[in-house]
Amino acid sequence: MFRSVFQSRASFPRQLRYLSQYVHNSQIFIHDIAPSVYKFSLSKSPSALHIGTSSSKTPTPANFSTNKEFVELLDDTMQTQIHDDFTFIMEASTNANSFMPIYDMREIPRYGRIPYIEDVFGYVMVNDKGHMIPESYQKNDMYAICSKM
Repeated sequence: MFRSVFQSRASFPRQLRYLSQYVHNSQIFIHDIAPSVYKFSLSKSPSALHIGTSSSKTPTPANFSTNKEFVELLDDTMQTQIHDDFTFIMEASTNANSFMPIYDMREIPRYGRIPYIEDVFGYVMVNDKGHMIPESYQKNDMYAICSKM
């Protein structure tokens, strides 16, 4: 019996890639893909769509390369679903007749303040009743996936 248990343990695949979590955001996973090359993802799976890559586990704008496919998915998701997000539904109620910034929550602006431009995904039109207009989202080309900490 012990022999079969030890034999079956030996048949488990070994993990050759290492996984860690980003120090500043536990929802971001870091996958070692080569020596000094790290892939940042919202998934524990190394094969999932990644946010971008860096030569450091603590990326900076200078050493981080954004995955364009991820950004396209992010923008498409914002365009079709941001009007259903509870946080921004509540915020829209105080931003009638405006283009309201949709920001990433890295640094939440104080009430009545505008977030840093590099933290704004884009803007959505809010009607006179304080409701976001579906599909009115416009992306912000100055948004930075990786910003200075």
